[in-house]
Amino acid sequence: MAKRGFLVGAIAGGVVGSVAALLLAPKSGRELRQDIADKSQTVTDQTARIAGQVTDKTVQIAKQVGSTASTAASKAKDTASTVMDNVRSWRSDAKDQLEETGDQVKNTVEDVKDKGKELMAEHREELQTVNN
Repeated sequence: MAKRGFLVGAIAGGVVGSVAALLLAPKSGRELRQDIADKSQTVTDQTARIAGQVTDKTVQIAKQVGSTASTAASKAKDTASTVMDNVRSWRSDAKDQLEETGDQVKNTVEDVKDKGKELMAEHREELQTVNN
């Protein structure tokens, strides 16, 4: 922003200075008008050249920003993909472990249940004696 303000000030100062120099110089009307036309053309040419430079620089910066943004987006996408793959792998591993643990718990419960039935059968008479 500071460069733009300086650029506008420099152009305005150049125009004002040129006009003041032309008006204060001792010349005839025809020469003065020709000098003003020449200086106006010079200022116009310089303004067009500076505008072209600003346009070129703006295009260059826009390309750099676009390239950087594209690279950043690509890296973010790759990172997100890696994270998702890791989460899926973890979920799959966790699911397998949970299923295995669930099967073990189920088998243990069945074993305890069977052992309880065996103990009940073995000690049925004792239990009936205690209940009576």
